[in-house]
Amino acid sequence: MPIRAKLYIGSTIAVGLALLAGCLLFERDFPEPLRYSSYLLLACLASTLKIKLPRIRGTMSINFLFILIGVAELSAAETIMLGCVAALVQCLWKPRKRPALIQVLFNIATLVVSIGISFHASHVLVQGANLPVLLAVAVCAYFVLNTGMISLVLSLVEKQALGQVWRQCYLWSFPYYLAGAAIASAIVFSGRTVGWKPALLMLPVMYMIFSYYRLRLLQQSEEDYRTATSPARG
Repeated sequence: MPIRAKLYIGSTIAVGLALLAGCLLFERDFPEPLRYSSYLLLACLASTLKIKLPRIRGTMSINFLFILIGVAELSAAETIMLGCVAALVQCLWKPRKRPALIQVLFNIATLVVSIGISFHASHVLVQGANLPVLLAVAVCAYFVLNTGMISLVLSLVEKQALGQVWRQCYLWSFPYYLAGAAIASAIVFSGRTVGWKPALLMLPVMYMIFSYYRLRLLQQSEEDYRTATSPARG
């Protein structure tokens, strides 16, 4: 592995773990443990629904939906902790190849940084109770940071342009994140009017979107395989 990639991975892990430690030490207040435990359990269950990403050794799940709900309803520390536990489940739940410890630490660190910045940026930039705008800013910041940080390490390891790696690996998934933000907004809005428990009945809609993307990726993988194995025509 190139030295620049090692330095980047090490510094990212150090920053992420430092932020996580700060949350645990100074902001460990959980005012509604029942609601938080329910969100955490559902986020962990959502982490078991994984889509194999094309061109890279990684997966994507719908647990980010609960991160967005956390941005609107929970504190930064609660949201970061929820995201970390869900990411740990995603890494360790029935992987095709058991991830190395440094991979797990890097994934969690990038998540901590992405959640922390997107949480505070959305609340600073969006004043008042404009929920859709708040979550739109949060999901855009989260998407750019999380996918950008992972793309950067791939770029350093494979010695390719960052923009090219990001477009090939993640740009196609942006509508998926926007759909998640819309559903998170609907869940939070409904929760504020009829209670958070009935609002979670909207989650099957996100599962339908997840199933659609998984089907599309399977079809794309089959098309790529046929293209790669078909004989060239002279």
